[in-house]
Parts: sequence; C-alpha cells; structure tokens
Amino acid sequence: MRCNLYANDELVGWAELTHTDPPMGCASGPFYPNESYGKIQPIIREYNLYDGTLGEVNEQKRIETQDKIDALRLSVVTEDGETLDPLSGVHIVDFSEELVEDPYQLDVLGLAFDIYDRLFPLAWQEYLDRVKGKEQD
Repeated sequence: MRCNLYANDELVGWAELTHTDPPMGCASGPFYPNESYGKIQPIIREYNLYDGTLGEVNEQKRIETQDKIDALRLSVVTEDGETLDPLSGVHIVDFSEELVEDPYQLDVLGLAFDIYDRLFPLAWQEYLDRVKGKEQD
C-alpha cells in the first residue's frame, strides 16, 4: 500500500507499506525520500543514533530527540487521502550513510484493528496460518 509521509504538512517522501505485525497493528516498508526530507534528516539520524538503531542507547538524549521528532508532526496519508493515526507513532529508520541499497524504512506502529483490517484484508489470515504452522512443527 503506497502512502505519503509528511512533516509539518510538507511532503518528505513516500513508502510502500506491507503488514508486518497484525496483532500490534504494525506496517513497514521501504521509504523513498524526496528533497524535502533533507530538512528533517539530521533529526531522524540523531534519533536513530540514541535509540540504539545506529549506536548505543542513550535514554536521556533519546527523549530529548523524541521531542524534536514530535515537533515534526509526522503524518502518513494513504493514496485515498486517509490520514493514518497509529497509537505508537511513525518511525523512520535512516541507514543512508551505512547502506547503498534500501537505506530507508518507514514503520507505522499501532494502527487500530478496524483500520488495519481494512487496509490489509489478508494480513490476519496470513498471520493465523503462520501461527498455526508453527504450532504443528
């Protein structure tokens, strides 16, 4: 499912989201930034440094950086114009200095069940089939 990502109502890129964790309402996918992403990239990289993604965990600095992330008012909007409101927010992973191929990922964390089910109608059945398969092993 293609979605656009906005920071303070400015388009900063798009992502192709797939269902990743139906019970938690999570969806993730490759993120394709545009030129405007450069304005927020230092904040994203700083957060990734302190949350352990790129470096060691520093809880105090992570909290301070989270305030900067919150000020960006990140929002994800589907191609149909629906703004997603995940309970645990939107997270960008930026490995652009470490990886050449697929360096960005967008995570949408904690979508409500009814919204998740509508956006990813096959997700629950695929999840249940996987769980059932593991129980039979």
